[in-house]
Amino acid sequence: MAPELMDYLFDGPAASAAPVVAPPPAVPAPHARTVARRVGDALVESRLAGMGDAGVRASLARTLCRLLPDLPPGGAETVSTVAIRALEQLARDHIVRVREALATSIKDVACAPPAVVATLARDVERSVAEPVLRCCAALSDEDLLDIVANAPAGWALSAIARRHRVAASLSEAIAETGDAAATGVLLDNSGAVIAERTLESLVEEAAHHPDWQEKLARRPALPRRLAVRLADFVDLTVVEALRRRPDFDAATVADIAACTRRRIDWAEDAAQETETPERRAVRLHRQGKLDETALGDALSWNETGFVRAALTLRARVAPDVVDLILDAHDATAVTALVWRAGLSMRCAMQIQARVAAINPRAMLNARQGSGFPLSPAAMARHLERYGVRS
Repeated sequence: MAPELMDYLFDGPAASAAPVVAPPPAVPAPHARTVARRVGDALVESRLAGMGDAGVRASLARTLCRLLPDLPPGGAETVSTVAIRALEQLARDHIVRVREALATSIKDVACAPPAVVATLARDVERSVAEPVLRCCAALSDEDLLDIVANAPAGWALSAIARRHRVAASLSEAIAETGDAAATGVLLDNSGAVIAERTLESLVEEAAHHPDWQEKLARRPALPRRLAVRLADFVDLTVVEALRRRPDFDAATVADIAACTRRRIDWAEDAAQETETPERRAVRLHRQGKLDETALGDALSWNETGFVRAALTLRARVAPDVVDLILDAHDATAVTALVWRAGLSMRCAMQIQARVAAINPRAMLNARQGSGFPLSPAAMARHLERYGVRS
């Protein structure tokens, strides 16, 4: 079929108003002639049936997607060009049903035209974009990173997180959006590569997201130090999942078991003692045992009264000021208070999440995994706003 005739069939009479003189085409191979005839037949049938009908355009989209893997190069380049032009126009069709038909047909085609899948992936309709975001191998990581960077809807992030393969840079971008549901999907996806620094950040945030905890405990290739860190605050069911992992050596399992035993002992001691959590904090402070381990055990049992008393004693700040800072949901002030108490930034993140009830998106995160993100002078100045002097 002559190129000008195929243009006419797809674009309408206006496209061929001026006469077009085409050079004599090379004689294609038998397979190329067959594919060219099938593309031409599809366009002819669509034209004759009436391209104004959405059902016809949807049928054309499905047909062209089936032919994509067989489009020949070389002498049949014109046929490929016309088919791709048709797909690009269908990807911008004003009828959702047409775009849906194209998206569901092209999502499994590895050789799909990049411009077509990029358009469909950015479609505002979930029924169009989601299949492409989730399945289409022709969609590049660059396109996916650009989509994530433009703050898409949660369903779009979750669709990307479910892909058969998710690169480390893409996993990091999804985690940094703060979308809890998409991050949970990512943690469940064994095909997602999650860098250690991203996993470390997620472990720290998991105190505020209980549904992440078991997913992290079952995560393939979870580093030993993160497993032990996770065992410090998750519930005992998750700790058991950590202990049963076959990829941990005896030393790691022993460390996790020690965390479990220590936390059980903490709860049993609290049940046997008649003292309040606040008085227990005073006693441990006098014994020199009011350390970060004690606060971690208290946090694992949600003993917020103990934590407030511990901060009062260690930071040498009045109890009402500690309450004011923790109840203000001020992430910077909470971090500064923990710093003044001589505790780590990891402890500050736990207290932000579990005692101050700060929203995950508003939390102040560690610098390079464990460091305080502000200078000592900046934190001291922030505490002065609450009347705390150096």
